[in-house]
Amino acid sequence: MRAPSSIRYRARAAPSAGGLIGLGLFGVLAATAVLAVLGLLGVTRSTLSLPILWVVFLVSGVGTVGMGYLLVGYFSLGYDVTDRSIRIRWGGRIDEVPLDRLTYAGPAAPLLGGAMQRWQPFWPGYYVGWLRSPFGRVRVAATQPISRQLLLSTGTEHWAISPAQPVIFLEQVAAARRQREVGTAEVTIAGREQLAEAGWTAAFPTVGDAREPRPAQDFASALRPVFLRDPVALGLVALSLGLLVGLVVFLVLRSVHLPETLVLHWNAAGLPDRIGTRRDLWLLPIVAAIVTIANLALAFLAEPLERFAARLLLAGTVVVLALTWIALLTITL
Repeated sequence: MRAPSSIRYRARAAPSAGGLIGLGLFGVLAATAVLAVLGLLGVTRSTLSLPILWVVFLVSGVGTVGMGYLLVGYFSLGYDVTDRSIRIRWGGRIDEVPLDRLTYAGPAAPLLGGAMQRWQPFWPGYYVGWLRSPFGRVRVAATQPISRQLLLSTGTEHWAISPAQPVIFLEQVAAARRQREVGTAEVTIAGREQLAEAGWTAAFPTVGDAREPRPAQDFASALRPVFLRDPVALGLVALSLGLLVGLVVFLVLRSVHLPETLVLHWNAAGLPDRIGTRRDLWLLPIVAAIVTIANLALAFLAEPLERFAARLLLAGTVVVLALTWIALLTITL
């Protein structure tokens, strides 16, 4: 029985704006689905008819689930160099490129230059799908455009990827290939000179000097320490939870002193144009809690790969909660 392959180098995908774009789309779809549900339950008043609300809920709900799956794929995208193959990880899918059959590993632009102007799914900074080329179909799993992608080829199959440290990645591939000393295929593995000739410069943040690769960690243990070591993220989490808990406590204590009917909104002339009950006020903490939980979960996933994206999500949560406080105080005081 053959022993399992050991991972000698694990590379994450190069950071990009794809995560922020995906998080923004997810937030819009999720907020739309929540508002549609509240309208269907009668918690909020809506000028839309029930059939239209159902359509909005179904479309936005399915879109939210689909976008969530794509985000999981984005934040799990990575590439492993083992003693037998190169593994390309995306979501629950793993593609293996056998080192024995590898014929080319280097810049994709010289070979895929004709496809650089074509649209690639899904959006800028996140490319997953298939690309047609003169030598066949290319499986794309990258966070950078073709000009910053590496091409892996076995002669019959091809993959386009974007590791965060391409120089180190290619050096590890070359070392793994030499260590096996088997395989009949002639292989071309690019180095720093070839990357420079293809337009890759040391100023580009994903091209750096080699450093000792860290041992691979399982997904859960890799997430937890990074998040706990970020004092800014922890401070924003504590502030968000404090604002949310305070919102609920304030409403519980204050609601018993409020009249049964309340003015929920005023028009431009300063006249009330929407009347509601005390029960309607609970819409504010409910929506705030949903936004907080969703953003905390996404920030937890984003932190190891895009710290700025995680902090932006948490800061946005604080802003939403602050605006919720302002709205609640305006109505109740």
